[in-house]
Amino acid sequence: MIRKTIKLFVVSWIGSFLITPTTALALSLSHEEIVPVDLVQYILPRFSLKTRVRFDRVETSGDIHFSAEEPEVGTAVFTLKSGTVIYIGTSTSLGEDSDYIALVDWLLSEPGRATIADFRQEGSQVAFPVEAVEAATVEVVIVGDLENGRELSTNHCRRCHKVDRADKYAGIGNSPSFHAMRSFEDWYTRFSAFYAVSPHKALISVEGSGIEKDRDLITIAPIDLKMSDINDIVAFVHSLTPLDLGKPIQVNP
Repeated sequence: MIRKTIKLFVVSWIGSFLITPTTALALSLSHEEIVPVDLVQYILPRFSLKTRVRFDRVETSGDIHFSAEEPEVGTAVFTLKSGTVIYIGTSTSLGEDSDYIALVDWLLSEPGRATIADFRQEGSQVAFPVEAVEAATVEVVIVGDLENGRELSTNHCRRCHKVDRADKYAGIGNSPSFHAMRSFEDWYTRFSAFYAVSPHKALISVEGSGIEKDRDLITIAPIDLKMSDINDIVAFVHSLTPLDLGKPIQVNP
C-alpha cells in the first residue's frame, strides 16, 4: 500500500511539470545615467497600472533602453530640461514585441505624455513630452442615396434605435439614437460596418459583403441588405445633425 502511494505521488509530481504552462518572462528595461531614476520610477508603475504590463529593471543593456542616442529601432519620447532628447529603443528582434509596442504607444498617448509632464524634482518640471503627432485628415466621400437610407433606417433600425427624434415610440433604452452616434468621431466606420458586429451580425445579411450566413440559424425576422443599402444608410446618417453630448469625460492619466 505504501509503495503504491509513493508511486502515485511520483507520477503526480512529474505530471505537474508536464502540464504546467510556461510563463513568459518579462522584458528587462534600463536607462542611461542622464535619465533621472526617479522619473523612470514615476513612469513605469503608472504604465503598468493602465496596461498590466511590467518590466524587470536592470542597470544596463536591457531589452528596452532609455537613451540620449537615437536607436536603430525606437522613437523619441521626451526632452530633458537640459534640452537632451531621450529615446526609447530596443533590438530589431523585439521591435514587434507587444509589450514594447504597448509602452511606446502609452508614452506617446495623452495619458503617457501627461505623466511625463507631471513629474517634478524640487518643484520643477524635469521632462517635456514630445509634441503629439496629428493624425492625417481623411476625406470621407458620401455616395449613397439619402432618401433610401432614411427609409431603410426607419423600416429596420427603429426596432432598437431612435432614428427620428420626433418618433416617441422608437428604440429601446440601452441603444443610442442615430443622432447621438452621429456625434461620435468614428461614426462613419461604425455605420459602414455595423452589420459585421454584434448584435447586428446575428440577423443581418448583406449581399456582396463576403460574409456568409446560415439563415436557418437566424431565430428572428432576418434583414436582407445589399452593399449599396449600407452606403445609403451612411448617406442618411451623414445628413443628421449630431447630438451635443457635452464635453468628453475627463480621466486622470
